[in-house]
Amino acid sequence: MKAVLLCQSRQVIVRDVPKPIPQADEVLIRVKSVGICGTDFHYWRTGSVGNFKIKDPFILGHEASGQIEQVGEDVTNRSIGEKVVVDIQVPCGKCTFCRMGRYNLCPLKRCMGDPPTNGAFAEYVTWPADFAYAMPDDMTFNEGALIEPLNIGVYAVSRAGISMGDSVMIMGAGTVGLMSLCAALAAGADKVYVVDIDDWRLNKALGLGATATINARDDVASRIHDLTNGSYVDTTIEASGSPVATVQAVKVTRRGGKIALVGVYDLAELTYPLLDVVMKELTVFGNIDGANAFPKSMHLMASRKIDAEKLITHHLPLEDLDRAFRILDAKEHALKIMLHP
Repeated sequence: MKAVLLCQSRQVIVRDVPKPIPQADEVLIRVKSVGICGTDFHYWRTGSVGNFKIKDPFILGHEASGQIEQVGEDVTNRSIGEKVVVDIQVPCGKCTFCRMGRYNLCPLKRCMGDPPTNGAFAEYVTWPADFAYAMPDDMTFNEGALIEPLNIGVYAVSRAGISMGDSVMIMGAGTVGLMSLCAALAAGADKVYVVDIDDWRLNKALGLGATATINARDDVASRIHDLTNGSYVDTTIEASGSPVATVQAVKVTRRGGKIALVGVYDLAELTYPLLDVVMKELTVFGNIDGANAFPKSMHLMASRKIDAEKLITHHLPLEDLDRAFRILDAKEHALKIMLHP
């Protein structure tokens, strides 16, 4: 089969590799749509994400949907021909975190597209059947591939306890930020403000229902003060990965409010206004992947309350992965680039 491998920073190659064979508990999926995530882009730019480093040629990609072509001998809950979307996390199921239901924190979990587990920038991928969710018949493969980033937003909104009448700030209008916007609105948030440095992306946010947008070059805290009549916001979701945004989040969140850190940061350590966190009694928490939110995300996407096609700016063949990364690197008008093997 054909696959695209990352060899090192900014170097990918198209190669014929052996078609994977499903294990007893796995299914073989013919990939139909696979989105490029910010994490994939980070791997391409730097060759690593956190402790994961590219040492050998490796297949990235995890925002995938497709059709089952083969099932393992022990699989009884999936069938050939089914349209599926993958939950990228496979935990051990036995550790303390798994038993607590917080399987996203499992120290033994493997994730699609993180070394050493190859991803979905390929014609086929195998994955455990229990983590391949059946899609509704009328859901498109593109919508299915967007469920994984939506899942991150749904999980952050759920952990923050966002509910009817709340005010929310979203820092970053990339795919995860915009999906967090949609999830917050679906949870009943009354006002959702979005900050980004790109006016084109901010217009996307308005089209998805944002109450107002702010260019990050402006005085964000002052603008939020004026927009909220001095009350600031109940919750901030930081989805940009910008150190500046993490500081702004503290300024725009009201006393006793919450801050969810969702972005991927280039730096492991940042200067942070801890005294303000203490004096305002803020709750600041990290978010990794997501647990127990995938079914909710599937339901939200199936409800068609989200116009997923608004997020997709490019459709490219699998072989054009390098071109796709360079489009993102050039900061052209690109949001979600969808590849079609």
